[in-house]
Amino acid sequence: MDLEIIFSIANSLALLSWILLFVLYQKRWVYTFLFSFVFVFMACLYLFFILQGIGGDSQGGFDTLANVKLLFGKDEAVLAGWIHYLVFDLFTGMWICNDGDKRGINRWILLPCLVFTFMLGPAGLLIYILIRVIHLKKYPQHPYDPKMVS
Repeated sequence: MDLEIIFSIANSLALLSWILLFVLYQKRWVYTFLFSFVFVFMACLYLFFILQGIGGDSQGGFDTLANVKLLFGKDEAVLAGWIHYLVFDLFTGMWICNDGDKRGINRWILLPCLVFTFMLGPAGLLIYILIRVIHLKKYPQHPYDPKMVS
């Protein structure tokens, strides 16, 4: 199986999911579709490639940076790691959209958060947290305000 094709498919699916999320973030079916289908598909891809990449005779571990580099020495492991980032960044984007919608934060204000989350993960989440602090006029915060959960 050509890993470059799988890489392109995963990237394209992630980008289309982000566009769908931004354009239709107020539609509940978008969250169901992403969570139930896109994430399941990407998780299966991840499992397939992580088992090939770090299963069996692979060297390395999670105890040092050098061992992590060894652990992800195979292309299949690197692809699995990339899919891992794509899924978790998209999940974070879903949370940002859902939370922002519940709090009445304008979609255009959310756009930079989503772009940064798509490209730089935690940086986008940090931007959203700062916007949320300004919007709520309080810090520290809880990710799920009991009064807002439906």
